[in-house]
Amino acid sequence: MFDTSAASNVLKVFYLPPVRELLNNATILLSRIEKDSTTQDVSGTSFTVPLHITRNEAAGVGRAENGDLPTAASQGYEKAIVPNKYIYGRIQISGPVIAATKNSTGAFVRAIESEMKGLLKDTKRAVNRQLHGDGLDALGYFVSGAGSTTTYVDDNLGSQFSHFVTGQATTVDLLDASSSYATLNAAVTATQGAWSGANSGFLLTLGAAASGSAVDGDPYVVASTKDKQMMGIQGIIDNADPVLLAGGLHGLPVATKPYWVAQVIGSDTSLQDLSFPLLQQLFTAIASNSDFSESDIKFLLTSYQGRDKYVELCVNERRFYNTMTLDGGFEAVDFNGKPIVPDSQCRRKRFYAIVPETLRIFRSADFDWMDRDGSTFSRVSGKDAYEATLFHYGDLGCVARNGNGVLKGINM
Repeated sequence: MFDTSAASNVLKVFYLPPVRELLNNATILLSRIEKDSTTQDVSGTSFTVPLHITRNEAAGVGRAENGDLPTAASQGYEKAIVPNKYIYGRIQISGPVIAATKNSTGAFVRAIESEMKGLLKDTKRAVNRQLHGDGLDALGYFVSGAGSTTTYVDDNLGSQFSHFVTGQATTVDLLDASSSYATLNAAVTATQGAWSGANSGFLLTLGAAASGSAVDGDPYVVASTKDKQMMGIQGIIDNADPVLLAGGLHGLPVATKPYWVAQVIGSDTSLQDLSFPLLQQLFTAIASNSDFSESDIKFLLTSYQGRDKYVELCVNERRFYNTMTLDGGFEAVDFNGKPIVPDSQCRRKRFYAIVPETLRIFRSADFDWMDRDGSTFSRVSGKDAYEATLFHYGDLGCVARNGNGVLKGINM
């Protein structure tokens, strides 16, 4: 009987084009900052921003007739120093693969084109993730499993969210949050599995046992990236120093520079339901405590779950909302005429009120390929292969920290 089993070695496999994309490649925050803020091309290893921080105290001072005039005073100034950060991506392609994928007859994708476009998208996606962070760029936070290769991870808020790609092995470091983020495990492979519930987190299988000293809240970061990732809104739009910066954001510690804080309503440890008055408080805080008005707030940023919670609130309160289509085709709903923009990489249980002109990506080099020798690809020594490197030099800086706000601890 010559059936399909007997014919399996001579039957062709027909793959249906095109390649289906299963990954979310959106970079909402990066796109909004590049569109709405002033992205500055600069040079140097750091970028200095002058700040106006105090008024002249000898203004509007009443005196008796023939009394002494007030002592002369002046305006007060400070400077914020934004460090440059160097971000890279790299690809390597063998000669035989280049030959085999040179046209559509031999493959669905051309290796060089596919890898270059893919790396650019992945790098921008990683930068977008960093722009949501606090300079640590945690992929997730240890929950349990000390001393074992079977561990659990979440976003340190108990939400069903992490930046790990499910099923993909990532080489990470596990850091000690209680000891200046010293390394507990270095260069360990970690693969995320299924969500196991709010009290457990995602299953995270490690290539080597997690340190016996690991405790709930210790972060996993991409291997060898501590202190090297870009700053993000979690570190900027807050009223505390970012976790890795003892000297404060841009060199201004909150303890001695109390003006260098954003408007914060609520906390991550005390959850509350979303309400219209809470959102309005965020707008009012910015207008009352900074040089910006409500009209300067261009959008609210949240997760998709946050957007859904707002829509649910509108339905329950029988309040109408508009739907907006933003540049790039992104859909958003509105609050008081401001779009509520969802980003899949946004920290959960939060709403950020963004004044774009206060945030700037200071760049000494935009996304580009290393080609100063005239060629994007270079030979790999001793191999029939070629490699290329993508780079970006710059960091997210803030020129008026109090011009932005965050609503924390929202039930969702």
